[in-house]
Amino acid sequence: MTPHFADPADLPWAPLYTVYRSDVPEITIHGIAYVWAEDRSLYANAGRTLLKIGKPNAPLWSRSLLKPFQFMVLYPTLKQAYPQLQKKHFALMLASQNGEAPQREALNEILTLTQLSEADLHCPACHPMRVEKQSPDRPKSALNHPCAGKHLAHLLYQKSLGLPLASYLEPHQPAYEQLRQLLGFLLGREDFAESVDGCGMPNLAISAVELAQLYHALIMPVSRDLIRQAPEALTDCLMLWEDVATLMRTHPILVGGEGRLDTELMQAATEGGLTLIAKEGADGLLAVSIGSNTRFQDGLGLLIKVASGYDPQQLRQLGLVLLQQLDMLSLCPSLACLKPAEQAHPVLRTRFHFDLQQK
Repeated sequence: MTPHFADPADLPWAPLYTVYRSDVPEITIHGIAYVWAEDRSLYANAGRTLLKIGKPNAPLWSRSLLKPFQFMVLYPTLKQAYPQLQKKHFALMLASQNGEAPQREALNEILTLTQLSEADLHCPACHPMRVEKQSPDRPKSALNHPCAGKHLAHLLYQKSLGLPLASYLEPHQPAYEQLRQLLGFLLGREDFAESVDGCGMPNLAISAVELAQLYHALIMPVSRDLIRQAPEALTDCLMLWEDVATLMRTHPILVGGEGRLDTELMQAATEGGLTLIAKEGADGLLAVSIGSNTRFQDGLGLLIKVASGYDPQQLRQLGLVLLQQLDMLSLCPSLACLKPAEQAHPVLRTRFHFDLQQK
């Protein structure tokens, strides 16, 4: 059931930052920002909320932030059934790719190696997110879709189980049942509001708090106690838990692409020796998780949702200011190269409505 807000005052958004022109406010960006730090010194690893802007417990459509977990439940089966697939192919299965040449090449390799065809994909045909100078008039294709890799993963899962390929988007299929079971186990609840993502695949509503904590967990070593407590059906995917973050960190250019914030964050963090994964999602979502470091020994999970939808510059502004306030830019100087360009006009300035340094 889709959340219904009868009054604008019930919306979960709050001001994130305001742009001023000659000290007069011109535009205010609203949304949700949430930062969570695990702290194993606390009872039951309860963790600490470092920042809470807006209503982070409100349900959000998880969109492409769900992809690492959608892939996780498929991975053990795919790895066993298709040994010819390489790590780069698996990385594309949790990506929101630009449709660039290296990504298209790897997607076509998957088709060839597994004897699928583009016609099997039910995601919409589209132009690439990033138009390449060499081929600006390239026709629409399902392989250009940001979710093409995810769809191929589900097709291959159906094929490995001997199920009809044409029904892979139906919400009762085993892949989605496995996903609900995994998230229910990790989050301690059974019911999720469900809808259909822009690519046609079922999607679940998950709060900013839950998404930040899920992404934090994704980058940390999996607990053996967690595996022992899990239902038997989840054991195999939990045993491969740490592979998912490794795929993202090892192949950042496949996960997003040139000019994408999640790709650039992972590249810069690797250069600077910081363990970090990041993932963009449609309509203004960004999740970042950071592993153990000298500032936060037990790691961090960050979630940003911009109310007005996807705007790369807004996400860049917010994400990098949060990392700066968490001292991550001083800890990992290579992240500083991602700072947004200074506003060219001298009468413009930006005021952020939060300050983590006061926490």
